[in-house]
Amino acid sequence: MVRDLVKTLIIGVFVPVAAFSTVAMAPAEMLRDRLIADARATPPSSLVFERTTVMRRASPISKSTVTRVERWDGRVWTLESVDGRKPSLGEARDAQKLAAAAPMPGYHRLAAMLATATDTSIDAQGRTVLHIPRLPAGTITNGKDDLSEHMMADATIGDRNGQPWVQRFKVSARERFKMGALITVTTFEQVSDYKLDSNGTPRIAAEMADSVGSMFGQTGGESRQITYAYR
Repeated sequence: MVRDLVKTLIIGVFVPVAAFSTVAMAPAEMLRDRLIADARATPPSSLVFERTTVMRRASPISKSTVTRVERWDGRVWTLESVDGRKPSLGEARDAQKLAAAAPMPGYHRLAAMLATATDTSIDAQGRTVLHIPRLPAGTITNGKDDLSEHMMADATIGDRNGQPWVQRFKVSARERFKMGALITVTTFEQVSDYKLDSNGTPRIAAEMADSVGSMFGQTGGESRQITYAYR
């Protein structure tokens, strides 16, 4: 059976070093730096929300679907339910360990991801799209393996009264790549959608992630649908 392909993909923390320069910045760089500053100004400690994850896994010999509801109170995660039932003590304990090891979801994580953005284009809806040909080192990892060099991303920019913000952030694999010694990831895509709250602050609203890979000649895949509800 194929292992969980992207079970531990973790967006790490990367802080670009600011340096004074007399060289005029390109429009793409100015937009990038403004978005990075705004992302850093939205810490998750000030938020309370519930996260609902529907995870589907499939291999040649099995299929499974699990729905989990977790709550973040600004300090700690709590597993509220698994497939509609109260979690066991073991499930709750394991969920806390996994949540503690992973970075907090939120708009703030874009500060690291946007650091290597290079240029822009305009999409069919007239929105600016900021392109990241290769994600910064350390931003996508699987345990000890840094997968960032295999990933690229596009940030679709919204505008509210002259204030730009990232509406959608799409990460995808640049090519097939090895994950560990045995797994070959053939496709990977993760899309995060952000919405403005009543104060005009961007918040993560939903995420979708799909991956397909192979091991020992067998192909398997995983998909996740995640939604966020704020209080």
